[in-house]
Amino acid sequence: MEQIEIISRSLRSVAWMFALQGILAISFGLLIILYPPLLALLVGVTLMILGLTLILAAVMVGKFSKIRIAS
Repeated sequence: MEQIEIISRSLRSVAWMFALQGILAISFGLLIILYPPLLALLVGVTLMILGLTLILAAVMVGKFSKIRIAS
């Protein structure tokens, strides 16, 4: 039962990372519409955040993919 709780916590963390990334993408999109000269900077920051989020998600999934749940 403890293993299921660990996996559940991990999935919630991954979900929060993706939710935060979505919020940042929407806010950056609005800033690009309001201030077009910021386009290059905001696209660069968005791509860095996307890369870090995907790396963290992959590490978390890889860490918990080795857990075997007994039937």
